[in-house]
Amino acid sequence: MNSKLSKVGVVGAGRVGAAVANALVMMGVCVSVVLYNRTKDKAEGEAWDIEDAIPLLEECDILPTDKYEDFADCDVIVITIGAQASEGQSRLELLSDNADIMRSTIKELDRVAPDAILIIISNPVDVLTRIAIKTSTRPENLIIGSGTVLDTARVRYQLGKLINISKQDANIYVIGEHGDTSVIVWSNALIGAIPLEKFSLPQGTSLDKIKSEYVENTRKRAYAIGERKGGTSHGISTVAAQLVDTVLRDEKQIFTVSVKADSEYKIGEEVVLGLPCIIGKKGIERKLHIPLSEEEQSGLEHSAEKLNEAYESVM
Repeated sequence: MNSKLSKVGVVGAGRVGAAVANALVMMGVCVSVVLYNRTKDKAEGEAWDIEDAIPLLEECDILPTDKYEDFADCDVIVITIGAQASEGQSRLELLSDNADIMRSTIKELDRVAPDAILIIISNPVDVLTRIAIKTSTRPENLIIGSGTVLDTARVRYQLGKLINISKQDANIYVIGEHGDTSVIVWSNALIGAIPLEKFSLPQGTSLDKIKSEYVENTRKRAYAIGERKGGTSHGISTVAAQLVDTVLRDEKQIFTVSVKADSEYKIGEEVVLGLPCIIGKKGIERKLHIPLSEEEQSGLEHSAEKLNEAYESVM
């Protein structure tokens, strides 16, 4: 795929969908964006607003539409459609509202763009990705949930800030549910090539203190943002645009996306949750196994159990 010749679709022109379309244009990810909304006026308003910035950026066309047929020649389609969490509402509490929307959306996309790679950022993303995999006729590797990519970015940012290094050198992953049962994999965390447990931390800071604070901060970050501005949009839209860019450029980057777990994780191979994978032009090109401590394994099993219960509740 050539990103300069690529067309990307966005399903939903709400707060998150509009932010995704804007991020795609701002980051110069593709040459054309199709922005779909059931109400075309909404799609037009958001598209025209973004269009006004294009003379200051790389050239990009934006097509507002209320017809799924306009996705027919898209290489990648980002799904943002569905109800957003209200203040204090967990992602899993959105499931009953969004499960049927996901099924109908996937059927439409299978009809008009059966070969496109789908990137799902609707919540609860892990369960909705599992529903998409179950519903779709396309191969599983072409369906990617955003998983814990944003959670991982949050931890890396805060950790890098605390110990005063580049955030890109804070090599630590968050896995499991994108939500209240997420698991930070401290046991394999590296600062550059140095294990975190052997890294010299700032005076007055201990690893135990970091662990206790970061677990809660990571899980509550979205709630804190929601309380202040009504919901998240910028972080997750950048995640979506980065995943699209990685696919189009065939970069083979590692992201903790929503996938079915391999047998090594011992949590059941039908459960879908955030785990490290290599992403490229074929979508999910390889699933990776990250060694876990006993505590982390227990946390992942708990996360899988909660997600499986949620999935079964809407089947």
